[in-house]
Amino acid sequence: MIKEIVLKRNKLIATLDKKQIISSIMASLPGLKMAFMYFGGSVCYGTFISGKSDYDINVVVDDLKGAFKTNISGTDVFIYGVSSILDRLNPNSPISQYKRSFIDDVLGLPDTLIGLNEEYKDIYEEYKNFDFNKNLKGFLTNFYEYFAFCFNGEFQVGKKFYHVIRMRGQIENYKKTGVFSLDLPKSYFDEEIDYKLNWNNENRRKELNTKLEKYLDEIYEFKEGLKDG
Repeated sequence: MIKEIVLKRNKLIATLDKKQIISSIMASLPGLKMAFMYFGGSVCYGTFISGKSDYDINVVVDDLKGAFKTNISGTDVFIYGVSSILDRLNPNSPISQYKRSFIDDVLGLPDTLIGLNEEYKDIYEEYKNFDFNKNLKGFLTNFYEYFAFCFNGEFQVGKKFYHVIRMRGQIENYKKTGVFSLDLPKSYFDEEIDYKLNWNNENRRKELNTKLEKYLDEIYEFKEGLKDG
């Protein structure tokens, strides 16, 4: 049942017009030149549910310092300057903690790539090949701190908290394989989709918040046991 309602990443991306996506987004960013563009969010993480999920797109452009988020035709677009995109991978960079908490969307590349300007292939390759195994503690520290700050166990905490379940599953897979990736055991996948479908079910608020609190504690304990990096 769960698997049947989720649109698989590669099949979903194959239905989309990448050239049109690039044209539409870059038309809204006059004067900027695209370095590369790729899907983040539920498309990247394999949790896209038709009618319930939206599209998140990361765009790297030249001639821009820093990063900002905007909405273009109903799509959340995260825009980074070429000089800033590698800072996103640095857990101590000035890029917002929110943006640094989802850097594992890099692990969806090259499958999630929408477009690449060959002039920027070197920086794209450096970004794509970021070694999470060597930098896992820093990443998980940002992830934990962001979601722990946003969490309040007495209230509905929002759909985005499915990422806590996702991350707990990815950690479980890392424990088994020694490689940090977007893969996670089926039980955690089913749990994250269940959460996405039921996060605002008042009858399950206590149950779901208890699970989130438990998983946040386990993420904290795991990252504290890692070596610096």
